[in-house]
Amino acid sequence: MTVENRTLPKGSGVSDEGLTSDVISVRHFFGTRSAPVGLSTHIQLGHIVSGPGEFPAIVALKQIHSTRVVVIHAHRGLGALEQTEGDALVTNQPETLVVVRTADCVPVLLVEKAKGVVGAIHAGWRGAVAGIVAETIRTCVDEFGSKPEHMHLAIGPSIGPCCYEVDEQVINPLRSRYPEWPGVLQETNEGKGVLDLKQLIYHQIRANGVPDSQIGQVNHCTYCRGDLFYSYRREGQVKGTMCSGIILPAA
Repeated sequence: MTVENRTLPKGSGVSDEGLTSDVISVRHFFGTRSAPVGLSTHIQLGHIVSGPGEFPAIVALKQIHSTRVVVIHAHRGLGALEQTEGDALVTNQPETLVVVRTADCVPVLLVEKAKGVVGAIHAGWRGAVAGIVAETIRTCVDEFGSKPEHMHLAIGPSIGPCCYEVDEQVINPLRSRYPEWPGVLQETNEGKGVLDLKQLIYHQIRANGVPDSQIGQVNHCTYCRGDLFYSYRREGQVKGTMCSGIILPAA
């Protein structure tokens, strides 16, 4: 499913739980400034102080713009892995909400129901170019025997190409590591270009064997939609983050 970057009509899918994608059949959300109600204010910068009772376990990471994937093999109580660095969480544990935080970067949620696996990915330009999404897919295969052709992934709200001009700090690594870079970067001036970060991630998911029909996108631009989202680039500082998460139902 693609939710377009436009004014939201009634019944568009924004609720107290945030935004969702119909390619994912388990409980999940892409958060906004105010949703999910009762959760987002408790998960800021890697620290979980409390949370709604319907989430028996909530797990988040200290995000570092890396390709490190952290696997949760055992059920945990409420709390964050505050000393654990990484940018993706995967688990086969039911009733464990895995959460990432973003404020322009791309949140990506994953489910593989055949093996009972979910994942949450934080993909900024560094992580995306380095391959955090591909590494998460490989980790699900290696750790749980998941198959990419059975996976469903949804790409959430992030800064869009309408607002994301980048310089050589981004362009040079992109060119050197991603041969198909002309499909995601539109050069504007010398040493400058407009990057479509969601499209880069979409191509990487497809390249790792996930069928197109099992990839969803929620295409709001966090910079454009100040009414819905925080944006580091628009605000010039971290005023808040959106939480995106996914959880397996009770076994």
